[in-house]
Amino acid sequence: MSKEMMAVLAFGLIAAVAVYMLVKERRGIAERKEARGGREVDVSDLIAFGSAAGEGKKTNGPD
Repeated sequence: MSKEMMAVLAFGLIAAVAVYMLVKERRGIAERKEARGGREVDVSDLIAFGSAAGEGKKTNGPD
C-alpha cells in the first residue's frame, strides 16, 4: 500500500469518526430535550439562574 493510500485511509477514518461523534451528540441532545418535555434550556439561563432554569423556575419572587 502506498503512502498516499494510507493517508487517504487515515483522513477518511478521521472524517468517519467525526461524523459518528456528531450524530451521537445530536441524538444525545434530542434525548435530553425529550426528557425535559420538549423544552429548550438556554445555557445563558443556566449561568444566570442556576439549575432552577432547567426546572422552569427562573424567577421565584418574594415569599
